[in-house]
Amino acid sequence: MMIGTVIVPMVGLAIDGSILFMIKAKLQSAVDAAALAGGRSLSVGLDLPSQTASCTAATTAYLNANFPSGWFGTTSPTVTVSIASTAFKTRTVTVQASVQSPLYFMRILGLTASTVGAQGQASRRDVNLMLVLDRSGSMAVAGVCPTMVGNAVSFVNKFAEGRDRLGLITFMGAPNLDYPPTLNFKTQSPSMETKLGTLVCSGNTGSEPALWMAYNQIKAINEPGALNIIVFFTDGNPNGYPAPNFPKKTQADTRYGVADPTTLVATPKSTCAALPAALPGGFIGEYSLTTPLGNTWGIYSNTGVPLNSSTQTLVTSPGCAYNSSAYNMRQDVAYLPPLDIHGHSITGYLPLEVYPPSNPYKDMPRVDTVSSHHIAGKNITDNVAALIRADATYTPVIYAIGLGGTIAADPIDDVFMERISNDARSPIYNNLQQTGKYVYAPNAGQLQDAFNSIASEILRLAQ
Repeated sequence: MMIGTVIVPMVGLAIDGSILFMIKAKLQSAVDAAALAGGRSLSVGLDLPSQTASCTAATTAYLNANFPSGWFGTTSPTVTVSIASTAFKTRTVTVQASVQSPLYFMRILGLTASTVGAQGQASRRDVNLMLVLDRSGSMAVAGVCPTMVGNAVSFVNKFAEGRDRLGLITFMGAPNLDYPPTLNFKTQSPSMETKLGTLVCSGNTGSEPALWMAYNQIKAINEPGALNIIVFFTDGNPNGYPAPNFPKKTQADTRYGVADPTTLVATPKSTCAALPAALPGGFIGEYSLTTPLGNTWGIYSNTGVPLNSSTQTLVTSPGCAYNSSAYNMRQDVAYLPPLDIHGHSITGYLPLEVYPPSNPYKDMPRVDTVSSHHIAGKNITDNVAALIRADATYTPVIYAIGLGGTIAADPIDDVFMERISNDARSPIYNNLQQTGKYVYAPNAGQLQDAFNSIASEILRLAQ
């Protein structure tokens, strides 16, 4: 009786259980391989709907190759493939498969088959990162340029060649693409580290054109499914205003003088040649670090300066006073134009500093005060950052690092930096856009911690 009622069922259960365990192990191995294959098949940067079919096909092919139909008498696997993406572009392939396995000895109890299931997952993240570094003159005066370079190199080396794509933009008054984004940023000749080693600091702070250039590099890569990042570093506030051209001063007025920028003086109309009516394009900005009054200058070229150069090129025009001295710009340029070189509005969250009603250029943005250039620079940078973050195709994330201690008269504006990065502390924080992060380093000694904080945040999201 025990042989028929206890021993045989126990032996049958052990044999059938062993077969089921073997099938389960085989199926799990096949599912894991299929999930990895599906993750690898996700075409770099494409959106999920456009690659679901190919991912499903690759997953099914790997599963069938590793778990042949009819193996140990099982039915063909029933397969479900799903692909999900987080807000930060982590794409996860989930594969679920099940088969019907025949039972042998357990049939004496009326059980003919059992369902065996397995699940596997694999994640993939593509990172495109544009590193945007301020190398303005204040960095040179404070002697912190080498420190910034060393910390930037350490930051770059935290990323994985072949997996992460990195590019480099540095800016003075105008930006320069110093290292086009590439997957081989460590072994390509020259490497990004080598290029960074040639960096010198000088000139103005043209934040808006630098951010806009970084954004256009992201778009040129054209990977909407990737984690697209801009890391923006600066030690001060924007103080350059780039424009396609500047209105010539055709009327005499009273404005702050060149010799003494703190005193209002009668100023004649421009000595520039009768034509053109508009002066050439370029950027104008502050020279003095004293606010709100001080020296302003221009017109300088909007063409970027290579990493190892410190020369901002003056764009001259026949007969203009600024040809002989950039400080004379305020004698030739009437006012700041309403749109910058990229078509972004000078109007923004900060009220413009305009000429008074007694001036023939009343209500137009001034060119003869440092504070006017700061306000214009902040407004256009804030406007362009908002446009970048609103891109629903590439969903860029902006991280910002601010270095203090270099300019006592012109410290970092934390609120401005929080705004452009959409930091959760920002007064205009928008939870419908990618949440960035702003980190402040009070001095050069704490700059490494700031870079490390941003790197940790990015690498955490990239896993």
